[in-house]
Amino acid sequence: MIQSATLKQLSIILPNTNKALSQVLNDLGTKKTATLTQSKDLKSIINTLFKESAQNTTQDKALLELVKNNPTLKNLGSVSQDVKELLKLIKTPQAPDTKQLQQATVPNKNEPSLQIQQNVKQNTTQQKHLPLVKILESFLTNVKDIQQSDVKTKIQNSGVFLESTLKNAKLPLENLKTTLTQLSKSLDTTQLPQLKELNTQIKNILSSDLFKNTNTQDIKLITKLTQEIKKPMESIQKILDSSFDKALSPKDTVFTKEFKIVFDKVQLLNKPQELQNATQTKEQLSHDLKATLLKSHEEISKSNHPQKQEVLKAIDKLTLQIDYHQLVSHLSNSSSLYIPYAWEQLEDGNITLKSAKNKKFFCDIELQLKDYGELKLRLGMFEQNQLSINIDTKNEEFRTLLKQNIGSLKEQLFSVGIHPQNINFIEEKTTPTDAYNAYGKNLEMGFEVKA
Repeated sequence: MIQSATLKQLSIILPNTNKALSQVLNDLGTKKTATLTQSKDLKSIINTLFKESAQNTTQDKALLELVKNNPTLKNLGSVSQDVKELLKLIKTPQAPDTKQLQQATVPNKNEPSLQIQQNVKQNTTQQKHLPLVKILESFLTNVKDIQQSDVKTKIQNSGVFLESTLKNAKLPLENLKTTLTQLSKSLDTTQLPQLKELNTQIKNILSSDLFKNTNTQDIKLITKLTQEIKKPMESIQKILDSSFDKALSPKDTVFTKEFKIVFDKVQLLNKPQELQNATQTKEQLSHDLKATLLKSHEEISKSNHPQKQEVLKAIDKLTLQIDYHQLVSHLSNSSSLYIPYAWEQLEDGNITLKSAKNKKFFCDIELQLKDYGELKLRLGMFEQNQLSINIDTKNEEFRTLLKQNIGSLKEQLFSVGIHPQNINFIEEKTTPTDAYNAYGKNLEMGFEVKA
């Protein structure tokens, strides 16, 4: 269950003040309406929606409309702007502790006492909250500086996938056992006698007590297991490096590309530090925005930061924005994400990713721009590199500007191996919904983000 952060400062618009919300609640049934209308803040509303969806997925569409039509949730603002404001608050000079002040009052022949005190004040906050500062700054990369290699990382660390990533994370020892079993099955077909003997050793390890408990955190047991696996792996490596063996049996399974991939994976996994769940989980959490926000909230609440309450409110708001995208993703069977980049023109925006039958993928981008207003894009990818784009904007000046730059867009797409089959502008006589639905039929569930 995804838990949302408390944000008592933001009140929900209740049915008696919002007709759209009232209509959605009426459609959901008397019992559900009574439950939701009794909720008094965003935390209870969102938690109730998650519970209702888990119990009855047939009403996810109605629940989704409830969320999207709520003014408070719709107007949470730009994530990048809130990241900037939070950073500014965190970097506010914080009063040092008593010991630091006492040390700072002792004159130093190399540095005036006053200067020491100023340095202590300036450095205290960033030293205490450096992990959060670093992660927040990473989400302020200018949209013009997007690097293909870092897009997937930003999506994974956005906080939207935190709970699902941890829930679905395979136990390291179980992963090693599965991969080693796969390696053994490949060796079943080898014709080299020495490899057959090594495969027997591997099978004995797989059936031994060392792999009996894949949940263990016993470092001694884990170290012993890795040492046992290391022995046959080193022998296999020598055969892989032997030009004589390769010349003798060039078509043997051990010399195939597929075998080398599995072999390298075992080598990578067969390390004590990689096989401890705590270490792996800590690494995942250290880069995740939501996990860092939650941890920082607890730390700052105990600090003497001069703007503690304002910082906590800012963290709550940013966490709620992530919770909102998690909820929308859950209810729409898609992946909803905020724009994880800084962009001066952007007032608000989100990305929704879905998969469809026959290996087709769709990406809906909705932007609210300062100078040009609303812009909607639907990108459809099929046959691995064939792309269709639908563009919808009511601003004629912006429409003309986009049309003038279509040639440049196509060139950039071709340069990265993507072939734009068609780029269409939604005309006023065609509703965006109809145009999008024509491309979005048969969307499947359970889309995993791939960037």
